[in-house]
Amino acid sequence: MSEDVTATATENRTVIILQRGPKHIVAWKPPAVVCHHSGWTGSRAKLKRGEEPEIPMLQRVRDALHDIDTRSAGEEDPHQPVRKVNLIHRLDRGASGALLLTYADEDDDSKSTDSNKSSTTAILIDALQSPESIKTYVALVRGEGILYGEDFKEKGWFDVTRPIKDESGVEKDATTSFNFIAGQSESSDDNGVIIRPRMSIVLARPMQGRWHQIRRHLNGISHPILGDTTHGHSKTNRAWKEERNLPGERICLHLARIQIPPNDEIPEGIDVSCPLMDDMLEMLRLYAPDVLENALPKLKEEGILLDADRDYEVGQYTIPEELLQVQLKNQMLNDDGRAEILLLGRNFVVADKPPTVVAHHSSWTYTRSDPMRRWKEPIPMLQRVRDTTGKRVNLIHRLDRGASGALLFAFAEDNNCENSEKSSCSITKAMIESMQSRDATKTYLALCDGDGVWNGVDYLKKGWFTFDNPVQDESGKFIDSSTDFRFIASKTMPLKEGDADEGRKIAIVLARPKSGRYHQIRQHLSSGTIGHSILGDSSHGRSRTNRLWKKNYNLLKERVCLHLIRLQIPATDYTDDIDVSSPLPSDLRKVLSNFPDLMEQARPILAKEGISI
Repeated sequence: MSEDVTATATENRTVIILQRGPKHIVAWKPPAVVCHHSGWTGSRAKLKRGEEPEIPMLQRVRDALHDIDTRSAGEEDPHQPVRKVNLIHRLDRGASGALLLTYADEDDDSKSTDSNKSSTTAILIDALQSPESIKTYVALVRGEGILYGEDFKEKGWFDVTRPIKDESGVEKDATTSFNFIAGQSESSDDNGVIIRPRMSIVLARPMQGRWHQIRRHLNGISHPILGDTTHGHSKTNRAWKEERNLPGERICLHLARIQIPPNDEIPEGIDVSCPLMDDMLEMLRLYAPDVLENALPKLKEEGILLDADRDYEVGQYTIPEELLQVQLKNQMLNDDGRAEILLLGRNFVVADKPPTVVAHHSSWTYTRSDPMRRWKEPIPMLQRVRDTTGKRVNLIHRLDRGASGALLFAFAEDNNCENSEKSSCSITKAMIESMQSRDATKTYLALCDGDGVWNGVDYLKKGWFTFDNPVQDESGKFIDSSTDFRFIASKTMPLKEGDADEGRKIAIVLARPKSGRYHQIRQHLSSGTIGHSILGDSSHGRSRTNRLWKKNYNLLKERVCLHLIRLQIPATDYTDDIDVSSPLPSDLRKVLSNFPDLMEQARPILAKEGISI
């Protein structure tokens, strides 16, 4: 029955309501869904080809309750109001299980009748945090339940007390009770192929609600949760994903039961169980059947359900039309949300950044005027590279959203290092310093508005030259900056009768910035000295010219014709010399295909620079 219910919920945009009262709702949260949107979740919007945009649980539950109430009322009252809901607690995106919510309008009613009365949301939050309330999680972890000769399975319930840093780095006391109810050691066949991975089933009851509390405490006793990319073991997680079908964004942590004593808002209290998800059960049945069998009596004793014990209310949620349009746009652009890897090393990776994709989310991609902006953005490079490599990564440099080319990352973890976090910081720091050194070379190719001549200076005849000129940073302050340029080739289209004089010139330019200022190449090229703004540059270029190139020569919307075509970085203590080229992307090739003679003129000169187009 559980399988049928969860499959239906996944396929039909539905939410399963485990329990509902006058002032509370308990919903069944699936994995890979956020509880609500925040500054972090914008980077997680599922806009890959074939996938729907991610709708958070807060919106799903609101829509599902409205759907259930509307169908129940039928013709008697077809216009049911949409009731907003508030979260009482949260579950990590990759986790699953019971999620407690309350009606937001209950808070409004209490405020209007008695200003001194606490809201329903506040009362339930306090009730859930009280020592009498119990949240019982089921976790699948790496390890057989033995550490330094101590068998956790023989201990029953035991406490782990270790302070935990919150998201701002402040340490707070934290205690979690654990019960290792079953586990198995690793076993292999005659060829050394693992047929039974070492794993355990663990029950967990956090006494506080600290950030990643259960995940950190289990990792602290060397039994990380399977699928935990932040506090787990990368090699183990990759093996489960590649060999045992663990979903890519799944953390094997499930809130299986919530128990809250009677309180002023819910006199009968709450005791609700959420059946284990099919993916976790399937992992156990296939790879640890004896562990599951041995765990059954204890799971039953603790009130943990493997299958649904009754019929649940099920309601549908909707996806805003504008998000579906974004999904359609990405499909038309053939964007599957993956990263193309140009070069892969032990401690670094170079990926090919496409245009109109941000390197990472920032305050720019979320504004009060358009809070849905992050949803409308394609998946950022930081997430794409992480998902493609299966490892967390740090950016070494950035590329503007409209630009493209080679983007360098350092791996944010080192499985062969005892202190992985410290090692990854050292690697990242060393690579940033290498990138900023004088021996590093970043060669950009730009398509510019102009014929190579400006104010009587023929830049095509100058070869490489250095341009020193201050540029404005994001706050408007002028900062010294220096860029080397070489004008390669240019073309001027004939002026036809009735045509504007604009949009007829194009120049291919190479640029090597010696500093990494804000829009440095773009500001230098558009300066009054050089006068060759980059095509598509809406900040420093000419709007009318850009419109004509989009109309007449296939220039993409929101595209800045700037491409990091070659990256040369000297060796560090952790990496060898890096010399990698990024092929000219298809959209720029399409623009240049309008001018075959320009391409022929430029190719031999570019070849001498180690560049192929």
